[in-house]
Amino acid sequence: MRTAYNRFRMSLTPQRILSVLFIIGLGYLVIVPLFLMLRETFIVHPLERFQIPGSQVGELTLAHWKRTLFSENAYAFFYHPLLNTLKIAFGMSFLALAIGALLAWLVVRTDMPMKGFIANAAIIPYIMPSWTLALAWITLFKNERIGGDQGIFSALTGIETPDWFAYGTFPIIITLSLHYFPFGFMLIGGALRNIDAQLEESAELLGASRPTILRRIVMPLALPAIFSTFLLTFSRGLGTFGTPAFLGGPVREFVLSTSLYANLIGQRPGIGYIAAVAMILLGVLVLYMDHKIIGTRRSFVTISGKGARAGLVALGRWRWVIAAGVVIFILGTIVVPICALAIDTVMLRPGIYAWENFTWHYWIGDASLNIGLGTGEPGILRNSQLMSALGNTMKLAVVVAVVTGILGILVGYAIVRMRGNWISQALDQMSFLPYLMPSIALGAIFLAMFAVPRGPIPSLHGSFLLLVIVCTVSYLPYAVKAGVSAMRQIGPELEEAALMAGASWWTRMRRVMIPVQKSTYFSGMLLPFISVTRELSLLILLVTPATQLATTITLRYTDRGWYPYTNGMVLLLIIIVVTSTVISRRVMGTNIAKGLGG
Repeated sequence: MRTAYNRFRMSLTPQRILSVLFIIGLGYLVIVPLFLMLRETFIVHPLERFQIPGSQVGELTLAHWKRTLFSENAYAFFYHPLLNTLKIAFGMSFLALAIGALLAWLVVRTDMPMKGFIANAAIIPYIMPSWTLALAWITLFKNERIGGDQGIFSALTGIETPDWFAYGTFPIIITLSLHYFPFGFMLIGGALRNIDAQLEESAELLGASRPTILRRIVMPLALPAIFSTFLLTFSRGLGTFGTPAFLGGPVREFVLSTSLYANLIGQRPGIGYIAAVAMILLGVLVLYMDHKIIGTRRSFVTISGKGARAGLVALGRWRWVIAAGVVIFILGTIVVPICALAIDTVMLRPGIYAWENFTWHYWIGDASLNIGLGTGEPGILRNSQLMSALGNTMKLAVVVAVVTGILGILVGYAIVRMRGNWISQALDQMSFLPYLMPSIALGAIFLAMFAVPRGPIPSLHGSFLLLVIVCTVSYLPYAVKAGVSAMRQIGPELEEAALMAGASWWTRMRRVMIPVQKSTYFSGMLLPFISVTRELSLLILLVTPATQLATTITLRYTDRGWYPYTNGMVLLLIIIVVTSTVISRRVMGTNIAKGLGG
């Protein structure tokens, strides 16, 4: 008996205890809500009983599925938003991949000048909220037929933009592509940088031409990164909400995310959650494709210490021309939208872009001055609602960054130290599962889970704690990826030496494990911080007036047509995020690419 007890005590290592605890926690926070949300699609809800004759609240029904998939309105309710979602996801993925791959090749594989500036600047579009470009597009190209006022382009040229150009699918694809192309730039750039140059040199000695080397050597080795970029961007496009809401809403162009939001706001959760289920199934399909297509090709990647510098392509007299074109493109993606938003915040009357219309009213104006839009709202910096929402955003971002950073270290430690064990594999897969779920679908899952009391856990709807939990679960994959990467670079010898010296597990983590790889850990915290400050899709279903955030309150102001306030808040978020990123990189040596796996 004592022998069995001692054997049991010896098995209770810190990594095993952590693994079991995290599997239980993630199972409760990810798997259980998923089943609860699926259950909601088969239940009659209070306001839905009027649409289902003879039904009672709480009883089981197939009416939601029949209405969504097989009724005469099924195309409008489900299939049209589904087709729009796929069209946008495929379109933005291909375009973002093309832009990111071209930039990565120019920076890594050619002698183009200004590489350092281009490499740093190319990350900024991803740091900005994805719907920044959507709001800038509206400011630049809106027309009087739908937007009510002319945009900057029409004011300067006298040409009114067509509806398809100002709103709808086309601008959604363009703006999302310009936001997500840094994925391809970082992932494909990292793959090209790590290809052994000796392979290309050998091919050149054998007489292979540059196009042949690119087609037969470089492309096959970079293919896993190319597929990863496409699938990563595609999965993000499935659940994005802000850009389709801003650019698709005025022309009633729905996607699954905006359809989900409209149904839940309209008290039709049974139909709304079906859209969430569809997005999750598409996310699972992306995972399957990643495993079947990319997983089988990982062994072809060749990495050596020599790197790819020896294979640089000479651009000749075009090198400065190409560099100038790239700089103009990147600055146009960053500077033009920011300038457009800034100009709109200092124009008293919308659509009149002249010096006599200049004002600081929307920044520091008094509420008693009922001018401009006539909102009766004080300026942004004097507006208690907007400043409170901004404060909530910063508090949430800091709390989530710290919590995910700590959990990422612990989960990464458990996965690496338990490597080869089924528990490690299960924990690794479960920690990655939230990443596959479209953001608004994950928010819907937590709404279904915590909207009512469940056992000893009270209803958390409307609480700050719920926002912390859902953001922590959503961004945990980033922190875990950074934690696993850091722990794999730390040999067990360091920990074993500290253990022999009598150091406790907590002392080993605090004095040895964390300090050695602190920059990687902080990189795992930086991405959640950035993501929370610009998050809209994940939290739009969970906020209440008491927990309003800077991102969610902009949607309310946009619905009212108060674009100067919305654009001003976006500018403040951009300033905060960019400043935090620069300071973190200078002080802690963090790199956002580490959080993405680049």
